[in-house]
Amino acid sequence: MLKLKWGYLLFIFLPAAFLYPVSILEVKSERGNQIFIRKCVSPGDRFEFKYIHSVEKIQISGFFLITSGGMIKPVETHFPSYGPGLPFMKEEVVLEKGMMKTRSEAEDLKQFSFFVSRMTKQFLVFKDKKIDFSSAKEGEIIKVKVKRYPLLGVFLKHGS
Repeated sequence: MLKLKWGYLLFIFLPAAFLYPVSILEVKSERGNQIFIRKCVSPGDRFEFKYIHSVEKIQISGFFLITSGGMIKPVETHFPSYGPGLPFMKEEVVLEKGMMKTRSEAEDLKQFSFFVSRMTKQFLVFKDKKIDFSSAKEGEIIKVKVKRYPLLGVFLKHGS
């Protein structure tokens, strides 16, 4: 009788575990559906987006946080100097080790997207992995978002 109860529990538990939703950071091109990365994320995980400013030719770094609701929260921007496209902000700007840093007051985003340009050399850093977008077509739109998949789908489809 005890074995029968364990059998029922496993019969209920295993399918439920495989249907449990898992959050995945997905970075892919809009038109070509080129997938750059799909990795499991948890609330509090961060990623960095870096690019070269098209006019000033300086590197800009934006830092983003994954929220408990699966949104992307802009947190902070680092840049070496003000220039076109980097207006003086209401928020406090701190100068630290030659970089200007400002915290973002922007709303949480469902997705973060950008156009690929050879001139701006964009890349994303997530968990010490650098994702370079030079293989994407010029002008392609890259979308960064948190998606929810059942655990079984993660194993079968994404491998992480």
